[in-house]
Amino acid sequence: MATVQSLKKKLQTIRSTAKVTRAMKTASTVKYSKLSGIYAEYQKYADEYLSLYESYRGDLNSVFSCRNPEAPCCYVVITSNKGMCGAFNNEVLSFFSDMYVNGIVISCGKKATEYFDKKDIAIEKEIVFNDIPAYEQVKELFSYIYTLLREGRISSVKTVYPEYINMIRQAPVCKELFNFEETEAEGEAPLFVPDRETVMRNLAEKVFLCVLYKRVLETALGAQAATLTAMRSAYDTACEYSAKLETEMNRKRQSQVTADVIEISSEFSMKGDV
Repeated sequence: MATVQSLKKKLQTIRSTAKVTRAMKTASTVKYSKLSGIYAEYQKYADEYLSLYESYRGDLNSVFSCRNPEAPCCYVVITSNKGMCGAFNNEVLSFFSDMYVNGIVISCGKKATEYFDKKDIAIEKEIVFNDIPAYEQVKELFSYIYTLLREGRISSVKTVYPEYINMIRQAPVCKELFNFEETEAEGEAPLFVPDRETVMRNLAEKVFLCVLYKRVLETALGAQAATLTAMRSAYDTACEYSAKLETEMNRKRQSQVTADVIEISSEFSMKGDV
């Protein structure tokens, strides 16, 4: 049976854990709030580009056409850099493991890299995004992917990431970055300056870069939401356990006091009888 002293030590440990989880919960709350604002604003920007894509789908797809259909697929796997976010990373990596057969892998996030090293899966390139991903970082990734495509080293690009649904739920998905289906040119306009081909080439890069950045932002937002949820749960559990330990300690102390009182009373009774 646990003594008061052992319960006291355990209580100190639980209280320390509560302080850590509370601090992490606070940090995640700040980051989540900031990312939510960035994502909401970027969503408006992305919607405009997607509208342009629907208008000029044929022209934009042709810019990033597949040059070597026999080449392997390129998988861009996006996770967070840290743990402490429940099953957030494990779900994405398990999802990828179930679908992966062979191909070129680009790791985005320290947790993805750790997983690939453990599974002995070769990594073509490793990129570590900030907690709040910078546009330039994603632009660097996009440029590298385009180089692989232009050189004929890959036939398609699939992004595997946790799609943000809401604060509680993030579902792993696999989505193509480029659409290589042949479609007719649409959205004829009276004037392109300097010419239609140049405008579409520049627009295509911005459209698909926008799509990639949005998916990276979703991952970052989901990671902070999952961390916030996990730390909130851990903090609540620590507080609940701490309260139980305090109650148990008080009961043991009361029992000890009662036993002492009974012992003293017995001694006085014995002296009285004498």
